[in-house]
Amino acid sequence: DGVNDAPALKRADVGIAVQGATNAAQAAADIVLTEPGLSTIVTAIVTSRKIFQRMKNFVIYRVACTEQLLFFFFVSCIFYHPNEFNDDWPSYFYIPVIALVTITILNDGTIISVAYDNVHASQRPEKWDLNILYIVSSAIGLTALASSLVLLSYALSSTDPNGQWAHMGLPQMTYGEIQTLMYLKISLSDYFSVFNSRTKGWLWTRAPSIILVGAFILATGASTWLSVYWPFGNGMKGISWILAGYCWLYVIFWAIVQDAAKVLTYGVLQSIGWVESVEVIDEVALKRRHQELNNIEID
Repeated sequence: DGVNDAPALKRADVGIAVQGATNAAQAAADIVLTEPGLSTIVTAIVTSRKIFQRMKNFVIYRVACTEQLLFFFFVSCIFYHPNEFNDDWPSYFYIPVIALVTITILNDGTIISVAYDNVHASQRPEKWDLNILYIVSSAIGLTALASSLVLLSYALSSTDPNGQWAHMGLPQMTYGEIQTLMYLKISLSDYFSVFNSRTKGWLWTRAPSIILVGAFILATGASTWLSVYWPFGNGMKGISWILAGYCWLYVIFWAIVQDAAKVLTYGVLQSIGWVESVEVIDEVALKRRHQELNNIEID
C-alpha cells in the first residue's frame, strides 16, 4: 500500500493494491481494491471468470453463424441449379448482397448482447482451447447448414405438383419467394444459435438476460417483417405470413436439434477427456458468506 511496494507490484504477475494505497502503488498494480479488506478480491475473480465465459460463448456463436452463412452460399451456388426445376430460373442459386447485409447488421446486435448475458463463474480457472471451441461451433453451425440445405431442396421442388412440398399443402413458389424464404431461414437460424452457444447443457438450463432476449426479439422481428414486406427489390419477393410462420416452426424444431448436437458433442468430448466437467460458483452463497464476514468485522 506504500511507495516502497510499487516495484514489487510492478513485477508481480497480478499486483493488487488495497484501498487507500498511495498513487504510486495504485499505478503499479494490476488490480486496485475500492473497498476495505481483501474479500473484494473474490469479487474480482468471479467477475473475470464470468467475462471469460462470455468470451467463449461469443466465439462459439460467431464461428457457428459464419459457418452456416458462408458454407450455405458456397454449397448452394456450386451444387444447386434452379434451372433444373424451372427453365426461367438462373443456373445457380444466389441471394442478393442487400439480403446478406441485413443479416449481418441484425446479427451484430445479437452478438453485442452476448456481453450482457447471464453466465456462471467456474470454481476453477479455465484455459483457452480453440480446438474445442471450433468443434462445438461446428456442431451447431453445420447442423444449421444442413437444415438450410434441406429447406432449399424442398423449396426448389415446389414446382413439382407430386413433390413433398405439394404433399404438405404448401403453395408453389417463385424464385424470388424462394430467395426470401431462405433469407428468413438463415436469419432465424443465426439468431436462435445464440441460445445454443451460451450453455454446455440444454439451452433452457440457464435463463438468458433481458438484453439478450430483447436483441433476439428485435432481430427476428425485423427479419420476419422484411421477409413478408421485402422493400429492397433485387428480384426478391415477399412471402405470406403463413409461410413465414411455417419457417418459424421449422427453425424452432432445428434449433432443438442443434442443441442436441451440441450436448452430444460436449458429452463425447468429456468422455474422451478433452473437456473437463467444471463446477460453478454459487454466487448467492458467496454473497451470504461475504455479508457474514462483514458483520463479524463490524462487531
